[in-house]
Amino acid sequence: MHEPRPHHIDPRPHLPETPQALTVDLLGRFSRQGISGPLVVSGILLLVGLVGFLMRLGGGFAQREVWGYYAATFVWVLSTAQAAPIIAVATRLTKGYWRKPMIRAAELWTVAGILNLLLLLPLLALIPPLEGRRTFWVNWQGAPQVVVLLGMIGLVACGLGFLYTSALPDLGAARDKATGGPRGLIAALARSWAGTPHQWKIMRTGITYLGIFYLMMLVFMHFLVSVEYAITLVPGWRDPVFPAFHAISSLQAGLATIILTLGLYRAFGGYRQYLALDQFWNPAKLLMSFSLLWFYFWWSGFIVFWYGRTPAETGVLQAVIFGPYLLPFVIGFICNFVAPVGLLIWNPIRTSIKGPIFVSLIVLVGNFFDRLRIYGGSFLVEPFGHEVEHVPPAHLPELADFLVIFGAVGGVVFLYLLAMRIFPPVSLWELKENQILTRARSLVRAQVVVIGKPE
Repeated sequence: MHEPRPHHIDPRPHLPETPQALTVDLLGRFSRQGISGPLVVSGILLLVGLVGFLMRLGGGFAQREVWGYYAATFVWVLSTAQAAPIIAVATRLTKGYWRKPMIRAAELWTVAGILNLLLLLPLLALIPPLEGRRTFWVNWQGAPQVVVLLGMIGLVACGLGFLYTSALPDLGAARDKATGGPRGLIAALARSWAGTPHQWKIMRTGITYLGIFYLMMLVFMHFLVSVEYAITLVPGWRDPVFPAFHAISSLQAGLATIILTLGLYRAFGGYRQYLALDQFWNPAKLLMSFSLLWFYFWWSGFIVFWYGRTPAETGVLQAVIFGPYLLPFVIGFICNFVAPVGLLIWNPIRTSIKGPIFVSLIVLVGNFFDRLRIYGGSFLVEPFGHEVEHVPPAHLPELADFLVIFGAVGGVVFLYLLAMRIFPPVSLWELKENQILTRARSLVRAQVVVIGKPE
């Protein structure tokens, strides 16, 4: 059963009347992008983060606990920016018509993987030797460092290929219209795109398979990261549900990332007419569903330890929940479950534009603190033995940690804004297709949208 649409807000985007006018409008907006204040500020933050990275690297790897905030930041970027393109993959596979004004905004987040690949490199040295601790790698040469590194390289490669393949028709249109911007680079990227039926068939097949592989690689990376930097570092932690919880919470945070991005597009990017209620209301329904799943998977793993109460299980609970990182856990629990469900359950908030944006910001904050309690606690304890014998006090953040956190945020925003100047921020070819295949019709006293789906 569908929710009743609010009568005071038109849920559909207001597009230019003809495909030609749509092309002129979107390519005109694309060509007018230049050096902006946010690009400069985010670039400065990236440089500040580089200073923090060098400060942390200069301290060496002898004390694993001081790297807890760094590890949490890396996993937070993996769980937010790198998970955001999944909304483009999922809505394409399900053929959701409301996706089309927002799909490129999600795809552009694949560029965040470039920065996160660099953030991963020092963490490879923090994986302790396999001897004397639990691991499923047995005696694999180079494992797990080589597997983790290759997994991240595969994720980044799939993401960039996915973005490029999807944007190829728009790059061709921008090249042909000569609308400005980095014309030489656009022409090189567009290459020999001529829009033939054979090229369109290859392009559609390519984005389908690359999107599926991106989803698979993202889930695989969450499995590797949750196992190598959390479960196997805490003696006694045996939880087959935790990797699934890690991936599900990432999808929640990735969805929140794209909703917040759309809010910024609408408020500051000049795309208000392209992003209407449908582009916030529909993702808000999914966000509430993922918030409920967050609690379900967390509870499924937690309840086993809570009722078992063996010394090993109690040690795990102390390390990652009730011990020195209790406050981050409480903040994460409220922001990832209590607040999103408590707010989105109300129709006036869910069926609005500002409501989902506000809730998404809460979810992103909660995801960071949830990652902090997991990886901060895991990096505190000694990884060898059968149970956690002692949980030290929490490592308080240092200057280098703050610089890395702000630098990571600035870095992914900088890469995103840079990508917006190479790839059109709104998918022109999908909007033109949507314009051709949709018609507004009267049904009794209501206006309904009739959608043709040739796929």
